[in-house]
Amino acid sequence: MPVSPSEAKQALREVSETERVSATTYGYRTASPHLIVWGVIWMVGYGSTYLKPVWSIVWPVLTVIGLAISLWLGWKERRSAHPVDWRYRATLLVALLFTIAIFVILSPKTPAQIGAFIPMLVALFYCLAGIWTHGVRMLMTGIVVAVLTVTGYFWFSAVFPLWMAVVGGGALILGGVWLRNP
Repeated sequence: MPVSPSEAKQALREVSETERVSATTYGYRTASPHLIVWGVIWMVGYGSTYLKPVWSIVWPVLTVIGLAISLWLGWKERRSAHPVDWRYRATLLVALLFTIAIFVILSPKTPAQIGAFIPMLVALFYCLAGIWTHGVRMLMTGIVVAVLTVTGYFWFSAVFPLWMAVVGGGALILGGVWLRNP
């Protein structure tokens, strides 16, 4: 029995939708452990900043640990997965250079400004990743992190590091758990 053109189109649409959903689910599964790791790092880093507000070695050490774990997770995933689209790496490189330029040109004057800027940048990446991959959960995670960061910066400035430890770190951890279970 021959397939009609409309049936063929419908079948191709269904295959395309299945492919999109599968890719989004895979992206969620891949991103989930990264969000959880960085949520824990934010909790420790911002918690330490709250307890001892003067600049210390905590953030550089935590950043190196987080990057090492993220690289390891990426390496582990890459061994069993498709290669990452070059646009993601290029975007990260451009964002890193942009961030360095912003810090040089518009040097933040307070630790709270630095403490808010970096999460806003992270939120931007989650939003962009969600938009690029049709990942509504990733987009929502980015929006929530941005809204919570702005809320804490303006309305809870006296306890902003504690706010970011609990609410910002918690949002990343919950986002990671949410991505893990689509």
